[in-house]
Amino acid sequence: MSALIETKLFAISEVSEITGVNSVTLRAWQRRYGLLIPQRTPKGHRLYTEADIAKIKVILDWLAKGVSIGKVKPLLAGDCVPVVEQQQTLDVAVEIINAVQALNGFKLERLINEALKIYPYEVIQQRLLPEVSAVIEHQDNPLITVQRSLWSSVLTVCFINVITKINNEKKLTCLLISFDQHISHSIWQQGLAWCYKGDGVTIMTHLSGRLTGISACIRERNIKNLVVVGETKLSRRQLDDIEMIEQETGVKLHFVGSVKMIHGY
Repeated sequence: MSALIETKLFAISEVSEITGVNSVTLRAWQRRYGLLIPQRTPKGHRLYTEADIAKIKVILDWLAKGVSIGKVKPLLAGDCVPVVEQQQTLDVAVEIINAVQALNGFKLERLINEALKIYPYEVIQQRLLPEVSAVIEHQDNPLITVQRSLWSSVLTVCFINVITKINNEKKLTCLLISFDQHISHSIWQQGLAWCYKGDGVTIMTHLSGRLTGISACIRERNIKNLVVVGETKLSRRQLDDIEMIEQETGVKLHFVGSVKMIHGY
């Protein structure tokens, strides 16, 4: 009994911070796959042990090796050893690619939403998105234009939906801006990444002209981080405006995408 009392327990928010796996995914791993069995408080809140955290890290290792989440449970039990000499495409990525090739936007949205629930953002960013994009962007793909458009537009919708849910529970301490004029899901992808870091985000896309009013917005909302997302070179005036905002507000400035390399930030 004394050993049980002395066991350190962690709330789901603490586990998310320690492991990088958001709470929605942790709940999905429990409900759908039985990978975790947390304890409960009298009010039903989940509590995790250090052994649970260690198990989550093992799960992340398997995912990094190319094992799909639905195949992890027998590995944790030691029932089998998979062949992972070469990184395999995630099962959900195969389904998503099929939906893109069939131009089935409804199915594509459902599959992306599912993937966002069952996989940590790191897996989405490093595995799923590149795997699907590589197929779409193949030089021999005759439908590259329409598939790219469908993929980007549906991703944007899915990212916005998740960001909106997270924003309802967080203070909006991060502002993302982009001067890119072409349609892209990248700023929404970056917004989701910041949300998973614990920040609520405000996103402004397709900016042009002067950034009048941004400094006041940052001060009024107590925004801590200003993230400039882009793939194209900024004008001298745009850079001057950004630097002025930084000086006026003390906000922490970040550049993401090709714009970071172009301007040496």
